[in-house]
Amino acid sequence: MARIAFIDVTVTGSYGGVYTAVWCLADALARAGHEIAVFGGVGDMRPANLHPNITVHTFPFLPRERVVDIGRRFQRLVERASHARHARHSFAAGNYDWAVLTKPFDFYWPWILPQGCKTRFCFMSGGTDFFAADRFFSRRVDAWVAASQFNAWQIHSRYKRWPQVIYNGVETERFAPGALDDTLRARLGIAPATVLFAYAGRLVGWKGVGVALRALAEPAMRDVNAKLLVIGDGPQLPELRELAQTSGIAGRVIFHGRVPHAELPALYAAADAGVFPSICDEAFGITIAEAMSCGKPVIASHIGGIPEVVGNEASCGLLVPPNDAVALAHAMRALTDDPARRDRMGQAGRARIERLYTWDMSAQRLLSALGLAGI
Repeated sequence: MARIAFIDVTVTGSYGGVYTAVWCLADALARAGHEIAVFGGVGDMRPANLHPNITVHTFPFLPRERVVDIGRRFQRLVERASHARHARHSFAAGNYDWAVLTKPFDFYWPWILPQGCKTRFCFMSGGTDFFAADRFFSRRVDAWVAASQFNAWQIHSRYKRWPQVIYNGVETERFAPGALDDTLRARLGIAPATVLFAYAGRLVGWKGVGVALRALAEPAMRDVNAKLLVIGDGPQLPELRELAQTSGIAGRVIFHGRVPHAELPALYAAADAGVFPSICDEAFGITIAEAMSCGKPVIASHIGGIPEVVGNEASCGLLVPPNDAVALAHAMRALTDDPARRDRMGQAGRARIERLYTWDMSAQRLLSALGLAGI
C-alpha cells in the first residue's frame, strides 16, 4: 500500500477538469487499496460517499480575486502560496510516499518542506499554466505524467521532460447510456422531433460556445428543427445571450446554468448529440469523453488532445476546424439528418471510452509512472 497525496487549492471549492481528475483518481486509487489524502482550500465541495481510504485536509487561503491584479498568473501564484503556507506543516507530518501536483503554480512545494522530508513529487499535467521561473522550480519534480500525447509534447517543449501519458478517464458506471428522457426534454421545452445538441463546460471564450451559436444561425442549420442546450456558467454568459439575440436564434438556445457533476448524465440522456467547439488547445476534454460514455455522438474541434479522445476516423464523432462556424454547421446538419448515424456513433463512442479511458486505467497508469505498480 502506498500513501499518496493530491495537492490543489481549488478541488474543494470549484468544479472543473482538475476537480474531476483529482477526485476520480483518488477514488480509483483508494479502491485499489492505497491510502489517499487530498489537500485543498477551505470549502465543502467534494464527492458524496467518499471512500474510507481518502482523507480530506482543508486550509485557509487568499482567493485570487482578492490579490492585486498585475496578471492572472500572479494572482494564482499568490493564492496557492497562501494555501501552502497554512498546509505545509500538516502535509509534512503525513509522511506521504508521493504527492501529486496539478499545476506548475505549485512547483515550489518540494522547496518549502522541512529538510529530511522524503515525499517525492509528481506533476500531473492537464494544460499549459506556465509562468516565469517555473523551469527553475520544476527541478525538484520527480515524475511527470500528462493527460494526452499532445499534452506530453507541450510539457516536453517547456521542461525538456517526456511525461508518461496516463490519459484522463470517465466514471463509466455513472456516465452510461440511458433512454432518451422525454420528461426532461419536455421540461426544457424540447419537442420529441427536435434534435437537441448539448454543450457542458465553463462559459469562457476559449471553449468556443459562440462558434456553436453562430453555427446554429448558418444557412445549413437555420431552418432545421434543432436546438442547443448550454450547460454551464462563466464570464462569457452575457455575451453569449446577446449573440443569441442578435443572431435571431434566442428561441433555439437554452442556457441551463451550471449543475453538479453527478447531474450531467441526466442532461446528456435528454440530448441527441454533444457539441464541443473549443478554439484553443485542450489537453484532453473530459466533458467530451463523458458525453461519449453516455452513448452520444459528438462534434468537436480538431485541436489539442481532442482527436485522441474522439478518434480521427469519424466513427464516434466528427472533428471540425476550430473557430469555423460554417464547418460546424454542416457537421451538425449531418447528424441532425441521420438518426441512424447518431446511434452508430453513440454506440461506438461508448465502446471507445470503455476500452481506453476509464479512471481505473488512469490510476494504474499513474501507479506505473510512480513505480508503484504491483504494490
